[in-house]
Amino acid sequence: MKIGISLVEVLVGLVLIAITVVFAFEAITNSLNTVNRQELEIKTVCLLNFTQSYLAEYRVGVQLPSNIVETINTSFHGSNSNNVFPRINTLQTTTTSLNLSGSTIFYRVVQIEIRKTPNISESFVLLFGL
Repeated sequence: MKIGISLVEVLVGLVLIAITVVFAFEAITNSLNTVNRQELEIKTVCLLNFTQSYLAEYRVGVQLPSNIVETINTSFHGSNSNNVFPRINTLQTTTTSLNLSGSTIFYRVVQIEIRKTPNISESFVLLFGL
């Protein structure tokens, strides 16, 4: 009967512990990445809702200000909004009319590109009508 443990047993134990630690850290990293992606999606939807509420204050026939993108980004993020994401990259509006049963409906189509990160952007379309 031998007393103590051999070097091979110690090395096998250390390898098993290292494998367990690697899997644990991988699980933690994946969880944090998932949370960050979900947080970015939530912030993007909040910015889109804020933009929709902000633009709803302008009637369909009224021309939007030329600095509307900067105004919305500053209002949403605060004064230090230059390098904060998500942010509105472009905003284009088109006013059109539709004649239904003798009455004319005017509406504004707003195409928004929201830059989520410096490399990722997503486009949205908002409709405002009278």
